[in-house]
Amino acid sequence: MFQRQGRSLSRITTVMLTTSLALGGGLFTAGAAAAADTPASGVTAEVQNEMLGEKIDVDGRTVDGGLFTLKTDAGEKLRTYCIDFDNPVYLDSAAKYHEADWASSSLNSNANAPKIRWILDNSYPQASLASLATAIHVDKLSDEDAAAGTQAAIWKFSDNKNATPRNEKAKKLRDYLVGDANKGVAAEPKPSLTLSPDSVSGKSGGKLGPFLLNSSANEVKLTVTGDAADKIKLLDKDNKPVNGALAGPIGKDTPLYLDVPAGTPDGKAAINATAEANVLSGRVFMSKVDNKGRHSQTMILAGSTKVNVAAGAKATWKQGKGALIDSTAKEECAAGGVRVSVTNTGDEAATVTVGKQQVAVQPGKTESVLVKVEEKTRYDFTVTGPNGYSKQFTGVLDCKVGVTPTPAPSTPAATPSGTPVATPSGTPSNGAGQPAPATTSAAPGTGGLAQTGANDSTPILAAVAGGLVVAGGAAVFVLRRRGRHGRSTA
Repeated sequence: MFQRQGRSLSRITTVMLTTSLALGGGLFTAGAAAAADTPASGVTAEVQNEMLGEKIDVDGRTVDGGLFTLKTDAGEKLRTYCIDFDNPVYLDSAAKYHEADWASSSLNSNANAPKIRWILDNSYPQASLASLATAIHVDKLSDEDAAAGTQAAIWKFSDNKNATPRNEKAKKLRDYLVGDANKGVAAEPKPSLTLSPDSVSGKSGGKLGPFLLNSSANEVKLTVTGDAADKIKLLDKDNKPVNGALAGPIGKDTPLYLDVPAGTPDGKAAINATAEANVLSGRVFMSKVDNKGRHSQTMILAGSTKVNVAAGAKATWKQGKGALIDSTAKEECAAGGVRVSVTNTGDEAATVTVGKQQVAVQPGKTESVLVKVEEKTRYDFTVTGPNGYSKQFTGVLDCKVGVTPTPAPSTPAATPSGTPVATPSGTPSNGAGQPAPATTSAAPGTGGLAQTGANDSTPILAAVAGGLVVAGGAAVFVLRRRGRHGRSTA
């Protein structure tokens, strides 16, 4: 049916005006609220034109479901599953992703998040194909069987989808993973490396901070750069100098401080953290805005992988009197907005504007302001204060599944640029140190291809152009050319 509709559409495009509606596609970066000059934090990676999986029937249509591959700047490959069925992945712009906490994603309010974590810890590629075959009483499983069965199970808990693999072995694996064996794993995995807040301000002659360090690494290397770096000391919670590195395991919210000697001229410095860390199975990856103003579906890491990772934070200090403002922001899915914390480390009160709200901040105090944001709608606001203080925050609140995003006024709807074609594409690792079978990939330059949960099939609104009239009126055709997460088949 879908193929016949596609051919019919191609025959009438010469006399019809065709517009694409990016239904289900997000538009802007999600996760932690992003300041324009925020240093890197955690793992960042780019989606690859690869997939590993098989066909899955989902709510009346057939899609290709399985594993995506993300690649870091250093070339490490991460394998991920989709937890955001109704959003596409835009391969035409090589969607870029960043590591995020559950609180910034749809898992924040998902009571089944522990069951998803259990699947990731107990299925492919964390568990061997042989052990999974034994668990479901089959002779053997292929990589494709295991990836499709695992993705189908995850969609049940992430998106409340009735997803059934066409392959019988993959279906048995899906049934096992969603069955009584799944007791859930409640704990959210530790971040690979984060340093927060991303900036602080204060007076010279004291400690600036705390900066809270979190990492799954056994060692984190730390350096200080910027003004008066030879005079500033990096201290731990016991006021002992940190000379080059902290040995693990790194405790939750390990505090660090910058000690700026009295009399140091006004200036700025940065803390730079680097590590070789395990990014753990179950960490969420959210897309950044692409060059067309879109964001792709949210993913979750399928297997723990060692990566090189960096994080950073900035500090500003002054000697004179007056208010000294700094601000940080974090998306709060539960509150339906972005929580802005405004701190005044000066010695005079300040009136600060947060978007359209004003708040008075007394010396030595921090005030919290919630900027309400519509789901999957871009936000862009600025915090301004005395002495020329200004900091901009942008992003999108991407907290719920099954919600259609609101396009930005200046961003046209995404238009498919051809039909993706499955072709062989290399042999990436299967996550267990062995080469995986050849994967499939979309043709370069295609729009949102949804292998494993992405969308290469934007619903097509075909409107009659010019003077074409059918049965006395304008004819409008709404055709769904492809499955939202892969090639649809009859």
